[in-house]
Amino acid sequence: MSQTPRQPAARSFDVKAQRLRLLKRNATLLLVLMALIMLLATYFRGAHPSLPYIAAFAEAALVGGLADWFAVTALFRHPLNLPIPHTAIIPKNKHRIADSLGEFIETHFLSSERIMAKVSEFNPARRLAAWLQVDANAKAGADQVARLMDFILQSLTEPAMALRLRGLLLQQLAQIDLAKPAGEILAVIRQSGQHQVMLDAVLAHLEQELQQPAVQQKLAAIIAAEFDYLRWISLDAAGGRYMAKKLVHAAGREVQNMRESSEHPLRAHFDQELGKLQQNLKHDASLQAALQLSQQHLLAQPSLLNAIDSMWLRMVAWLADDLAAQDSVLRAKLALSLQQLGARLSDDVVLADWLNRHARVAAGVLVKKYRRQIGQFIAEQLKAWDDGVMVERLEVSVGVDLQFVRLNGTLVGGLIGVVLYTGHQLLR
Repeated sequence: MSQTPRQPAARSFDVKAQRLRLLKRNATLLLVLMALIMLLATYFRGAHPSLPYIAAFAEAALVGGLADWFAVTALFRHPLNLPIPHTAIIPKNKHRIADSLGEFIETHFLSSERIMAKVSEFNPARRLAAWLQVDANAKAGADQVARLMDFILQSLTEPAMALRLRGLLLQQLAQIDLAKPAGEILAVIRQSGQHQVMLDAVLAHLEQELQQPAVQQKLAAIIAAEFDYLRWISLDAAGGRYMAKKLVHAAGREVQNMRESSEHPLRAHFDQELGKLQQNLKHDASLQAALQLSQQHLLAQPSLLNAIDSMWLRMVAWLADDLAAQDSVLRAKLALSLQQLGARLSDDVVLADWLNRHARVAAGVLVKKYRRQIGQFIAEQLKAWDDGVMVERLEVSVGVDLQFVRLNGTLVGGLIGVVLYTGHQLLR
């Protein structure tokens, strides 16, 4: 059965623990070696003049090594499991150490000035620009944004959320005042003369329709139906056709006159009526109320609600399908936008300065606001640790250096012992 790969932090801890065990063993073996040397040199001290010096070195080294072993061990536990006062210092004072460490970090590491200076030194804009201009990084960033968008889209398709969004949309649509914007739009249309262009298009279409035989026949039938008395002499159809022809001719001539003359009275009348409608939309309370009522009636229609729901679901489904596709258009656009942002940050000094300044200020504000909570969080985490777990972690973290203290203490103690013994011999 395959084993689950360990996390990098766990692997690093194992490596440190293994190295600590090796150094502990070496320091202990050095003490044993000094003890053997001391015994042998003392036993055979008369065999050679240098042996007393070697014995003094080994004796002092043994004393120094044992003293350092006691001091290092007393930090974490009771030496030889004996309840000696002022030993097992760390587990006994765990709460006080935790509070002191949290306060130390809060005071000396989490000051706004230090963090802001570090952010300025880091130069987020330059680093972000360089990172975004790499194709792989831009694609990775786009993938992360796409995953976030997909998560949001999936959340928005839930019935409760969809109903809530529809309600918000209808609420916003209901608050729109259609009358005044419509009046302003009409004012712009009149000032630009586009209403006359629209009238020209309508007149051209009307002139075209009047020349259609089917339209003329329909007009003839309508007119013939109005002349009942002509039916007795069988002239109703002929009279209808004659009157329709005259009507089409007169209407066509009038339409042509309107199209050719910008000063035609009907054009002026059309402009005046449009102006009245414009003013009514802005100032006529009854017209505004009628529009508002029609707006509310339209928004309450089930067909509109169903259309909104259907359109929303289709749009979300399309976005989700595109984000999931290998050749996603949105992800490609996101990656391109991120690369363009990186290029702009690299070239635009003003934008880069703006980003750095806001990042620096934001970091300072956040640290000032939350540094107390961060210090308390660190202290609470240390207090929550089991004594054995805390001792193990701290010993693995700093124990390697402490074992070097033991090794150095053994050797330095031996050297001091030789010096003292030599001085003693010289004084004798």
